[in-house]
Amino acid sequence: MAITKKEHKDRYLFLYQWLGIGIIILIWFLTSFFVNNQYILPSIPDTFNSLIDLLKTFSTYEAFFLTFIRTLAAILISIIIGLIVGTIAGLFHKFELFMKPIVNLMRFIPIPCFIFILKPQLFEQLDFLSIIISFFVVFPLIYESIVHGINNINEDIKLSLRLEGYYKPKSIFKVLIPLSFPYLNVAIIDSVGLGIKISVMSEIIIGSSKIWGIGRLIYVANQDANFPMIFAITILIIILFLIIDLILNYLKKKLQISRS
Repeated sequence: MAITKKEHKDRYLFLYQWLGIGIIILIWFLTSFFVNNQYILPSIPDTFNSLIDLLKTFSTYEAFFLTFIRTLAAILISIIIGLIVGTIAGLFHKFELFMKPIVNLMRFIPIPCFIFILKPQLFEQLDFLSIIISFFVVFPLIYESIVHGINNINEDIKLSLRLEGYYKPKSIFKVLIPLSFPYLNVAIIDSVGLGIKISVMSEIIIGSSKIWGIGRLIYVANQDANFPMIFAITILIIILFLIIDLILNYLKKKLQISRS
């Protein structure tokens, strides 16, 4: 089967991505060679050996799994609460105005501040604390997607619903919420990568042996001054994000096709 012009162009452009990766590796190799100090910049062989050690250890997979589970829990809680609160805000403009400063507060306060404020009160429940921190970041995305979805429903549809009963459960659950789903789906997809980043950050800042995850791996490696290990963990995180990004981009394309 002949290769189309578009496919040939895509393959040609794909080479530039590999070229960029090659440049990064080359800069890393040359810099680590001239610096010759693993405490400043570990060499590629040292990092690769640490990466092999990580992949041989069961606790590595456990850490990634637990962080991912906490992130999914935070996203699920955000979807449930965001769907309820966002629907109410979308239906009642006064409630939307009431929620605006609260949502802005959640969006603008730095994540470390949340951790330092909540940690003394929830010190014995650090798993739950990590979920709360992720929730504070993910919830505004979910909430605003629902509000935006309801506000952007066609005015003719809204007029028809007002004639039948705009605030009736049938109108809300069979028309308004389903029509908002495309916005919600995109927000959920975007929140996955962001949620994992926040989970890792919270685990690092918490720095407690009571919470195991990717962030704890990085924290322990930093305490031991094992910088090749930190680089190896970072590479695993990048690989994880690349896999997630490929899946999310695929889902986004599917959603765009279904909406068109």
